[in-house]
Amino acid sequence: MSRLPRCLTAAVALILGAALIATTPAAQAHSKPKLPKGVLASGLLSPLSAAVGEDGTAYVSSNFAGQILKVRPGKSPKVVYTDPNGYEVGGLSVRDGVVTFVVTRSNRETFENTGSWLKRLYPSGKVKTVADLHAYETKRNPDGRTSYGFRDGDTDCNAKWPADIGAPAAYKGGIDSHPYATALTHDRTYVADAGGNSILSVSSHGHIRTVATLPGIPYTFTPEVVAGFGLDPCFEGRTYYFEGVPTDVETSHHGRLYVSSLPGGPEGPELGPRGSVFKIDARTGHKKQVAKGFLGATGVAVSPHGTIYVAEMFGNKITAVRHGHRWTKASPPTPGAVEWTRWGVVATIDVLSGTDGSSAPAGKLVNLG
Repeated sequence: MSRLPRCLTAAVALILGAALIATTPAAQAHSKPKLPKGVLASGLLSPLSAAVGEDGTAYVSSNFAGQILKVRPGKSPKVVYTDPNGYEVGGLSVRDGVVTFVVTRSNRETFENTGSWLKRLYPSGKVKTVADLHAYETKRNPDGRTSYGFRDGDTDCNAKWPADIGAPAAYKGGIDSHPYATALTHDRTYVADAGGNSILSVSSHGHIRTVATLPGIPYTFTPEVVAGFGLDPCFEGRTYYFEGVPTDVETSHHGRLYVSSLPGGPEGPELGPRGSVFKIDARTGHKKQVAKGFLGATGVAVSPHGTIYVAEMFGNKITAVRHGHRWTKASPPTPGAVEWTRWGVVATIDVLSGTDGSSAPAGKLVNLG
């Protein structure tokens, strides 16, 4: 449902690939460490998603190549799945050696998403389709009643909104499914659908329900921003509600989900850092913004002690937040995915390198300790 400015969609297609690096709570806290600190894999193309198993085996996606790679400590990455159609692959989670992931079919010229599925890859190499996410989006359109853009009804001023910005001055959520992250519990998979602005719950039998949609993210236009974008002065002081785009989902105790979010618009100094993290009750859908002010929040992780880690792709850092205090955990270039594991904080970094073809891929999977 994301109707973003066309001048931004190419960048958004790259930055929305945050992913979950999943661990299992049942893992033994005192077992021998299996995941060394430092670089676990390098030379990766668009590693926007990763997952770490109970034994320290990691899986990382090459989203734009449509591949999943297996990484064992001390060994080179091995391709274990390639999408037969060349579709985008991401949103990895793993449990008992079974990798859960998402696939998106898109028109690479128009960025229109025409199909998306939740799938599982078994150790034998067998792949099973669990659910058709695009079909659900088409039928239900979870944020179809959400109003984006200006909500004050000033149609005269809205008529002066430049058409080349891409997103209308005022509109409702449309049909679009582009899943980017998954999280597992014992009986279901939670999906962060960045196209649908929604968090979905998928049962082991493929039944889908909407847990929540993210709220519109308000931004009040200042005279400086209006002048900078060349807008009519009538937009000064008006509030525009950008789409709340979920980029990652993490499970926690007591049925809580933590979701990182981009504000569906410019990510940079133009409008400032507007990424945020929401806590959502998986049963009721009640949501609360628990942290904000991130520049490109593409991944979120939560430790057992409640520390929240946020990958800020355009801030070039991973930020830790606890009890209202925040600090920089690390400052790697363009981090994508992040997660707490019992071996340390694991992340994918330099995730945009090589994606424009001007240089060799230099993405990495790292354990920051």
